[in-house]
Amino acid sequence: MAATSVEVRRQRILQVAKGHFERFGFRRTRIEDIAREAGIAKGAVYLEFESKEVLLHAVIEAVLAETGRRYAAEVMGQESPRERLRATLRFAYRELARDALLERLVREDPELTVLRSLAESGDNPRKADAQVEMIRNWVREGIERGEFRADLDVDAVPFVIGLLRFLHYHTGLVTTGDRISRERLLDAVIDIFIAGLSAPAPTPPSPGKRPGRGSKR
Repeated sequence: MAATSVEVRRQRILQVAKGHFERFGFRRTRIEDIAREAGIAKGAVYLEFESKEVLLHAVIEAVLAETGRRYAAEVMGQESPRERLRATLRFAYRELARDALLERLVREDPELTVLRSLAESGDNPRKADAQVEMIRNWVREGIERGEFRADLDVDAVPFVIGLLRFLHYHTGLVTTGDRISRERLLDAVIDIFIAGLSAPAPTPPSPGKRPGRGSKR
Protein backbone atom coordinates (compact mmCIF):
# COMPACT_ATOMS: atom_id res chain seq x y z
CA MET A 1 0.00 0.00 0.00
CA ALA A 2 1.39 3.39 -1.03
CA ALA A 3 2.07 5.92 1.73
CA THR A 4 -0.31 8.85 1.97
CA SER A 5 0.90 12.45 1.69
CA VAL A 6 0.36 12.83 5.46
CA GLU A 7 2.54 9.79 6.18
CA VAL A 8 5.22 11.02 3.79
CA ARG A 9 5.21 14.43 5.47
CA ARG A 10 5.46 12.87 8.92
CA GLN A 11 8.41 10.70 7.91
CA ARG A 12 10.13 13.71 6.35
CA ILE A 13 9.72 15.69 9.57
CA LEU A 14 11.12 12.81 11.64
CA GLN A 15 14.08 12.40 9.30
CA VAL A 16 14.99 16.08 9.36
CA ALA A 17 14.35 16.40 13.10
CA LYS A 18 16.67 13.48 13.85
CA GLY A 19 19.51 15.22 12.02
CA HIS A 20 18.90 18.45 13.95
CA PHE A 21 18.73 16.74 17.34
CA GLU A 22 21.98 14.91 16.55
CA ARG A 23 23.80 18.07 15.50
CA PHE A 24 22.39 20.62 17.94
CA GLY A 25 20.96 18.66 20.86
CA PHE A 26 17.50 19.14 22.29
CA ARG A 27 17.86 22.68 23.63
CA ARG A 28 19.35 24.28 20.51
CA THR A 29 17.08 22.53 18.00
CA ARG A 30 14.35 24.85 16.70
CA ILE A 31 11.05 23.78 15.15
CA GLU A 32 11.24 26.59 12.57
CA ASP A 33 14.60 25.27 11.33
CA ILE A 34 13.20 21.76 10.99
CA ALA A 35 10.17 23.07 9.09
CA ARG A 36 12.38 25.11 6.75
CA GLU A 37 14.61 22.16 5.87
CA ALA A 38 11.61 19.85 5.49
CA GLY A 39 10.02 22.34 3.09
CA ILE A 40 6.83 22.81 5.09
CA ALA A 41 5.26 25.49 7.28
CA LYS A 42 6.11 25.62 10.98
CA GLY A 43 2.42 25.16 11.76
CA ALA A 44 2.40 21.90 9.81
CA VAL A 45 5.02 20.49 12.20
CA TYR A 46 2.85 21.43 15.17
CA LEU A 47 -0.14 19.72 13.52
CA GLU A 48 1.81 16.46 13.79
CA PHE A 49 3.73 17.09 17.02
CA GLU A 50 2.37 19.40 19.69
CA SER A 51 5.77 20.28 21.14
CA LYS A 52 9.49 19.85 20.58
CA GLU A 53 9.61 17.21 23.33
CA VAL A 54 6.81 15.21 21.67
CA LEU A 55 8.73 15.44 18.39
CA LEU A 56 11.91 14.18 20.06
CA HIS A 57 9.98 11.30 21.61
CA ALA A 58 8.66 10.34 18.17
CA VAL A 59 12.17 10.47 16.70
CA ILE A 60 13.57 8.25 19.46
CA GLU A 61 10.68 5.79 19.17
CA ALA A 62 11.28 5.50 15.42
CA VAL A 63 14.98 4.84 16.05
CA LEU A 64 14.19 2.24 18.73
CA ALA A 65 11.63 0.51 16.51
CA GLU A 66 14.20 0.04 13.74
CA THR A 67 16.82 -1.02 16.28
CA GLY A 68 14.35 -3.55 17.71
CA ARG A 69 13.89 -5.14 14.30
CA ARG A 70 17.64 -5.57 13.89
CA TYR A 71 17.94 -6.90 17.45
CA ALA A 72 15.29 -9.54 16.83
CA ALA A 73 17.03 -10.66 13.65
CA GLU A 74 20.55 -10.75 15.11
CA VAL A 75 20.10 -11.82 18.74
CA MET A 76 16.82 -13.62 19.37
CA GLY A 77 17.75 -16.61 17.24
CA GLN A 78 20.78 -17.48 19.39
CA GLU A 79 20.18 -20.96 20.84
CA SER A 80 22.28 -20.48 23.99
CA PRO A 81 21.00 -18.04 26.68
CA ARG A 82 24.61 -17.19 27.53
CA GLU A 83 25.30 -16.23 23.90
CA ARG A 84 22.04 -14.25 23.76
CA LEU A 85 23.24 -12.10 26.68
CA ARG A 86 26.68 -11.71 25.13
CA ALA A 87 25.12 -10.76 21.79
CA THR A 88 22.76 -8.31 23.54
CA LEU A 89 25.65 -6.25 24.90
CA ARG A 90 27.65 -6.44 21.68
CA PHE A 91 24.59 -5.30 19.74
CA ALA A 92 23.96 -2.43 22.16
CA TYR A 93 27.53 -1.13 21.95
CA ARG A 94 27.57 -1.37 18.16
CA GLU A 95 24.24 0.44 17.82
CA LEU A 96 25.26 3.21 20.22
CA ALA A 97 28.48 3.74 18.28
CA ARG A 98 26.55 3.84 15.00
CA ASP A 99 23.80 6.24 16.03
CA ALA A 100 24.83 9.60 17.47
CA LEU A 101 21.40 10.73 18.70
CA LEU A 102 21.23 9.03 22.09
CA GLU A 103 24.87 9.80 22.88
CA ARG A 104 24.23 13.48 22.14
CA LEU A 105 21.17 13.52 24.37
CA VAL A 106 22.96 11.81 27.27
CA ARG A 107 25.94 14.16 26.97
CA GLU A 108 23.66 17.23 26.93
CA ASP A 109 21.37 16.00 29.71
CA PRO A 110 23.20 13.73 32.22
CA GLU A 111 20.02 13.55 34.32
CA LEU A 112 18.24 11.99 31.30
CA THR A 113 15.19 14.20 31.83
CA VAL A 114 13.82 13.80 28.30
CA LEU A 115 14.64 10.10 28.06
CA ARG A 116 13.06 9.43 31.45
CA SER A 117 9.87 11.21 30.39
CA LEU A 118 9.76 9.00 27.28
CA ALA A 119 10.36 5.83 29.32
CA GLU A 120 7.45 6.74 31.60
CA SER A 121 4.98 7.65 28.84
CA GLY A 122 2.32 5.59 27.07
CA ASP A 123 2.92 1.86 26.85
CA ASN A 124 6.66 2.12 27.47
CA PRO A 125 6.61 1.03 31.15
CA ARG A 126 4.86 -2.20 30.16
CA LYS A 127 7.38 -2.79 27.36
CA ALA A 128 10.26 -2.19 29.77
CA ASP A 129 8.77 -4.69 32.25
CA ALA A 130 8.44 -7.26 29.45
CA GLN A 131 12.11 -6.80 28.48
CA VAL A 132 13.22 -7.21 32.09
CA GLU A 133 11.23 -10.42 32.43
CA MET A 134 12.62 -11.73 29.14
CA ILE A 135 16.19 -11.35 30.44
CA ARG A 136 15.25 -12.99 33.73
CA ASN A 137 13.82 -15.95 31.80
CA TRP A 138 17.04 -16.24 29.82
CA VAL A 139 19.00 -16.37 33.08
CA ARG A 140 16.66 -19.03 34.52
CA GLU A 141 17.05 -21.03 31.32
CA GLY A 142 20.83 -20.70 31.54
CA ILE A 143 20.81 -21.96 35.13
CA GLU A 144 18.66 -24.95 34.18
CA ARG A 145 21.01 -25.80 31.32
CA GLY A 146 24.08 -25.51 33.52
CA GLU A 147 25.45 -22.49 31.65
CA PHE A 148 24.98 -20.05 34.54
CA ARG A 149 25.77 -20.19 38.24
CA ALA A 150 22.86 -21.38 40.35
CA ASP A 151 23.47 -18.66 42.97
CA LEU A 152 22.89 -15.71 40.62
CA ASP A 153 20.55 -12.89 41.67
CA VAL A 154 18.17 -13.48 38.75
CA ASP A 155 16.10 -10.38 39.46
CA ALA A 156 19.14 -8.09 39.34
CA VAL A 157 20.77 -9.33 36.12
CA PRO A 158 18.55 -7.30 33.70
CA PHE A 159 19.41 -4.11 35.59
CA VAL A 160 23.13 -4.91 35.58
CA ILE A 161 22.89 -5.30 31.80
CA GLY A 162 21.04 -1.98 31.59
CA LEU A 163 23.83 -0.33 33.57
CA LEU A 164 26.54 -1.89 31.41
CA ARG A 165 24.89 -0.53 28.27
CA PHE A 166 25.63 3.00 29.44
CA LEU A 167 29.37 2.30 29.77
CA HIS A 168 29.64 3.16 26.09
CA TYR A 169 29.15 6.82 27.00
CA HIS A 170 31.86 6.87 29.67
CA THR A 171 34.79 4.95 28.17
CA GLY A 172 36.55 8.24 27.40
CA LEU A 173 37.39 8.47 31.11
CA VAL A 174 39.85 5.58 30.80
CA THR A 175 40.76 5.36 27.11
CA THR A 176 42.63 8.66 26.81
CA GLY A 177 46.19 8.58 25.52
CA ASP A 178 45.60 5.54 23.29
CA ARG A 179 46.13 3.23 26.25
CA ILE A 180 43.31 0.98 25.04
CA SER A 181 40.70 1.32 22.32
CA ARG A 182 37.03 1.71 23.20
CA GLU A 183 36.21 -1.46 21.23
CA ARG A 184 38.77 -3.59 23.08
CA LEU A 185 37.66 -2.22 26.46
CA LEU A 186 34.00 -2.97 25.78
CA ASP A 187 34.81 -6.47 24.51
CA ALA A 188 36.69 -7.09 27.77
CA VAL A 189 33.73 -5.81 29.82
CA ILE A 190 31.44 -8.26 28.02
CA ASP A 191 33.83 -11.19 28.47
CA ILE A 192 34.34 -10.49 32.18
CA PHE A 193 30.60 -10.05 32.75
CA ILE A 194 29.72 -13.31 30.98
CA ALA A 195 32.51 -15.14 32.85
CA GLY A 196 31.01 -13.88 36.12
CA LEU A 197 27.62 -15.34 35.20
CA SER A 198 28.94 -18.67 33.95
CA ALA A 199 28.91 -21.87 35.93
CA PRO A 200 32.39 -23.30 36.61
CA ALA A 201 33.51 -26.00 34.21
CA PRO A 202 33.42 -29.53 35.65
CA THR A 203 36.71 -30.59 37.15
CA PRO A 204 38.17 -33.49 35.12
CA PRO A 205 39.19 -36.57 37.09
CA SER A 206 42.86 -36.82 38.00
CA PRO A 207 44.96 -39.03 35.69
CA GLY A 208 45.09 -42.61 36.89
CA LYS A 209 42.27 -42.12 39.37
CA ARG A 210 39.35 -44.43 38.84
CA PRO A 211 35.79 -43.16 39.34
CA GLY A 212 33.66 -44.60 42.10
CA ARG A 213 34.40 -45.90 45.55
CA GLY A 214 35.24 -49.15 47.15
CA SER A 215 36.63 -50.80 44.07
CA LYS A 216 38.12 -54.20 44.78
CA ARG A 217 41.75 -54.92 44.17
